[in-house]
Amino acid sequence: MFLTDAKLKTIPSKYLPEGFDISSWDEVKGYLEALCAEDISTPRALEALIEKYSDLLKAMNDELSWRYIHMTLAADDESKADAYNDYFANTYAPTEAYQFKIKELYNNSPAHNLLDADKYALLNQIITNDIELFRLENIPLQIQESELANKYGSIVSKMSAFFDGEERTPAQLAVYLKDTDRSKREEAWRLRMGLFEAHQTELNELYDSLRDVRGKLAANSGYDNYRDYKHKEMGRFSYTPEDIHRFHDAVERVVMPFVKELDDKRKEALELPVLRPWDTSVDLDGRKLKPFETTDEFISKSLIVLNKVNPDYAIQLEMMKNTNLLDLENRKGKAPGGYNTGLNNLASSFIFMNHVKQHNDVITLLHESGHAMHSAATGHIKIAQYLETPSEVAELASMTMELLTMDYWGEYYSSAEDLKKAKRDQLQGTLSFLPWCMIVDAFQQWVYLNPKHTTEERFAAYLGLHKRFAGNVDWSDLEHLRKLGWMMQLHIFEVPFYYIEYGMAQLGALSIYMNYRKDKAKALKQYQAFLDLGYSKPVREIYQTAGIEFDFSEARIRELVEFVKSELAEIEKI
Repeated sequence: MFLTDAKLKTIPSKYLPEGFDISSWDEVKGYLEALCAEDISTPRALEALIEKYSDLLKAMNDELSWRYIHMTLAADDESKADAYNDYFANTYAPTEAYQFKIKELYNNSPAHNLLDADKYALLNQIITNDIELFRLENIPLQIQESELANKYGSIVSKMSAFFDGEERTPAQLAVYLKDTDRSKREEAWRLRMGLFEAHQTELNELYDSLRDVRGKLAANSGYDNYRDYKHKEMGRFSYTPEDIHRFHDAVERVVMPFVKELDDKRKEALELPVLRPWDTSVDLDGRKLKPFETTDEFISKSLIVLNKVNPDYAIQLEMMKNTNLLDLENRKGKAPGGYNTGLNNLASSFIFMNHVKQHNDVITLLHESGHAMHSAATGHIKIAQYLETPSEVAELASMTMELLTMDYWGEYYSSAEDLKKAKRDQLQGTLSFLPWCMIVDAFQQWVYLNPKHTTEERFAAYLGLHKRFAGNVDWSDLEHLRKLGWMMQLHIFEVPFYYIEYGMAQLGALSIYMNYRKDKAKALKQYQAFLDLGYSKPVREIYQTAGIEFDFSEARIRELVEFVKSELAEIEKI
């Protein structure tokens, strides 16, 4: 125990009957039918309807989250995927028609215009958007899409190659990209890429199926393409696809020179004639950061770090640990990647990741802890839609936590040089990540604006984008592997278009960190106030609560690049 041995306590539902079986379609259906029959002619009755509806949504989302957790913990166990798919197809998705009716009742109620405008303005916008998009014929397509998307994790979870004396997953092979032995790095890189090459037909066929289903969803809702449909479906009220294209261009103009400069310094430091793909992760000074040896040590050090930022954050993470809501180690059969999924009835969340004892694992846990603190801060919110934060808001919480904890990373690194290196890598990474972010988004835009493309045309489109944003790395004789890079990004398969927000949030996090460097107490207070809002206000207002503007213009990016350069210069003086 560090601060507490307490476990999270279940928060009872205010409206769901005692013993209510959220997995039973009959019970869920009966509850929805009762809601549809309620008298909502007064403002209080209408508010009660939204709260009752929200209680059901929160419970269904929790059930879906737990089934997703079990599925990803054992991605090689088909029964877990079957359980998730069964609930989604036979209970969760069929509620859509009833939800549509409830939303129409809300919009058409005579009490609608009598509600508190400040409290309900955003909900009105969200519900109107949902009504405009809803099509009954899309429900079976959404079920099909969900089932297809879940196959990606199953495919990748079964990948492994024999290397350095034992079978290694793709995540475990990636560890060797930091090895100082260049030939070993190359062998690991080729083996890892070879796993995706061996499965490229299967992954291409899966993606073709997803593309086609998503195209039908868009067409049914009256859209010419899935890109525009998804932009509206994600509730992106604060910016347009054209704004995103300008973001791509700004990163190319402002960030790419910074990235190419880093590549040239890397080539010089490694004394290489050219950089190859397996040279981009190895530590330039030969130092291998070793932040922890065991999972218990990993968690303990992270608790100390969070406690120094805000004791409440450490208490929350420790209660999650005590409640078995952390699964952090990489192992065969486990789905790739990392995530945080909210659990409403605990006002908390579950953190899933695949640590391999690397510095990136520290960043991942702190990142996901930011999401977890967001979940904890919004436990007071009664309206379910205000808990479904758009990703440009959710990722601001997580990416900011990475930066706010940097002052305390000495808990992971007793060596001053190791700490210096970790901070340098983090700050450089805030910008060097952006080109990949642009590739992932621009690639998907091309895919869904050109839905009749062939596999080879898709590979060519990806290669063109990769060359645009790849920096000074030599890919000679590797085009057959280079074209597969998009297959390693699970978001492209599982959560389409959920990625550009990482770039927007990264700029926001740097802006908060800039404020933090000027006035720590004020920045931390603003950060907490931002967390408390959830999605109860529009995106721009939420960012302003955090003390910053929602701004990904070229001018702002240029300002933040100069800030990072100045911070890096300060680190070198240590």
